[in-house]
Amino acid sequence: MKRYAIILAAGKGTRMHSIDPNHSKVSYPILGKPIINYVLDALKPLNFDRKVVVVGFGGEVTSQLVGNEAEVVWQKNILGTGHAVQQAAPLLKDLDGETLIIYGDTPLVSTETIQSILHIHEKENNDLTVVSAVLSNPQGYGRLLREEKSYKLLAIREETDCSKYELDVNEANTGICVFNNKLLFKYLNKMDNNNKRQLFYLSQLVEFFVNDNLKVGSYVVEDMVEVFGINDRVQLSYAAKVMRKKINHELMLSGVSMEDPDTTYISPNVVIGKDTVIFPNTTIYGNTVIGDGNVIGPNLVIENSKIGNNNTIKCQKVLNAKIGNNQEITENVIGDK
Repeated sequence: MKRYAIILAAGKGTRMHSIDPNHSKVSYPILGKPIINYVLDALKPLNFDRKVVVVGFGGEVTSQLVGNEAEVVWQKNILGTGHAVQQAAPLLKDLDGETLIIYGDTPLVSTETIQSILHIHEKENNDLTVVSAVLSNPQGYGRLLREEKSYKLLAIREETDCSKYELDVNEANTGICVFNNKLLFKYLNKMDNNNKRQLFYLSQLVEFFVNDNLKVGSYVVEDMVEVFGINDRVQLSYAAKVMRKKINHELMLSGVSMEDPDTTYISPNVVIGKDTVIFPNTTIYGNTVIGDGNVIGPNLVIENSKIGNNNTIKCQKVLNAKIGNNQEITENVIGDK
């Protein structure tokens, strides 16, 4: 079966409070890597036939970050998630297959979770699979409304449109979903904006599918952190903390020593060999490759560099440099190749 992905990345990110008019929300970096690129990297191993990124505010910046990883369409007016998906219609509407829809501001989502969502959708032969999470405090999220006895999914209600009773529901809509592609674009044409915010919500399609007896299923994500969306700089910092801990944990398990993982900041694309020791307050970003048996830091920044084996590096910065083997480097800055 053909697979497509639509990544929603048009939002302004008002709560970031940036003075830069071109700074799209999904272009903010986490450990030196833009948010949108984490999402694209999570999709990459799953071999989607086409990936479409919907851009809007700061779209030129986002388009550059996407590069050749996906096609780009524009949402000129920010009129809701359903309207955003409609912008991909010229590229996808007549194609057979299934379409994953995911937000571009969810950098912690894993390939494994996306694969599990697609597996459930295909195994159960669903026309639509909604991804939800059960939260102790679902404030800010739409709510999944189910039939009391059968637990059948009936609709998703956006929080601003919820009744007092519906606000007590703790099963939240993550915004991730998988559709039969042709049905998706057919039903998008039936949307309306008769709601308090006068937006075209993709979640409205759940009720349409249910009423027309199409097969609607759900997948409850185990770790809400994976579908955590970033809307402000506090959340950006939280995502960076989670990502840093994950990266450092995996490196240490692979044979890298860190004296203080809490003050060690490493980009996800960095490669570090066994028996390398990293001292506190060290930052390693970009496409950096470090060999075996090195001693790195403390108080050091390394970026886009290649370092061999058995070196002792205690300078302040290593930028765009290549260092061989068995060197002891204590100069202030090594850089410019």
